[in-house]
Amino acid sequence: MLKLLYTVLLKIKIMYLITAPGRVCLFGEHMDWCRRAVIPAAIDMRTFLLASGNNGHFIEVKSYPPFTPYDRFNLNNFNPREGGDLRYVRAVVKAALSRGYRVRGMRLRFIKAEEASRLSSRNYQDLPVKKGLSSSAAICVATATSIYVGVGGADLGSRSTLTEISDLAYTGERKILGINCGQMDQYASSFGNLLYIDCTTEPPRVTPLKARLPVSLIIGDTMQEKDTPRILAWLGHRYESREKDFMEGLEGIVEVVEQARVELSKENPDPYTIGELMNLNQYYLKKYLKVSGDCPISPSNLDKLINAAVEAGALGAKLSGSGGGGCMVAVCLKEDEERVANAIERAGGKVYITKIAKEGVTVEILPQYLKVSAGTIL
Repeated sequence: MLKLLYTVLLKIKIMYLITAPGRVCLFGEHMDWCRRAVIPAAIDMRTFLLASGNNGHFIEVKSYPPFTPYDRFNLNNFNPREGGDLRYVRAVVKAALSRGYRVRGMRLRFIKAEEASRLSSRNYQDLPVKKGLSSSAAICVATATSIYVGVGGADLGSRSTLTEISDLAYTGERKILGINCGQMDQYASSFGNLLYIDCTTEPPRVTPLKARLPVSLIIGDTMQEKDTPRILAWLGHRYESREKDFMEGLEGIVEVVEQARVELSKENPDPYTIGELMNLNQYYLKKYLKVSGDCPISPSNLDKLINAAVEAGALGAKLSGSGGGGCMVAVCLKEDEERVANAIERAGGKVYITKIAKEGVTVEILPQYLKVSAGTIL
């Protein structure tokens, strides 16, 4: 199917829309880079990329404010660390070239959900950036997918394809840009849904979880910036030195992840058990890893939002991401959704109500942009 798509793309200049979801970490923050297991959930908030092929040797990338608006580079000679906010595109392209991919020229444009919804007749929601919801991983996954489709890759629905896309995205972000991320984010964005990811190996072992969770996901944004590189460097030092508190917290979180895996392997898990395990995970993150509201690197209102959600009836609530700011996530029954959301807002948070994304990365041909002759179509 994708080989056919590439032939059409090359000869009649089809534009296609790629979407990649963000994620929340339900269980196991920081365990991926510690080479343990994690349980993320992809969320129905996405990054959107319009892409078309060209016959040259240049990649042209456009975006929207406040991000770097434009980048253009020659496939035969470029610095993958340049490009401002669009360096993620360069890094993934570099990863693909290093693996022997015959990357061709492309025109790429990142767009907002409003435009994506209009083009595809689906109701999309934007993925907030720099909030601990893996927006950078979604950018890398979308870029890797545009490359994979462009060289005539195999069926997007196959496990091997999703693994390759995830690993291209991870290689670009972690190994080329040097960002201290684990493997969870890219695999969650590519595969979608609920996953158990064993990060003891590269690539990790990914197990889809079959649970049907009858709950709402409520994300609370502290609207406070966090210093993720410093937080990760601080945690990395504590892990390498086997600091007592850190290792005790790690052991506790590892046990929580395994208990959650057992429960989420059931088709109809107990939402109250899931909530209790989330609260226990948060206990270890706050008391032992020290990355919640009283994080010494960047204190935040995370605890205020988490406590407000639980007191309003959430089954469980915890931070999501590196901590020290950014977002928290709460799970609650549908009938408690409004009450929990209002409580988070009263505590000073910005609320996003979402759900688990059943689909990971997607590709859609936009027939309204068919062009038989060469020319700019973005």
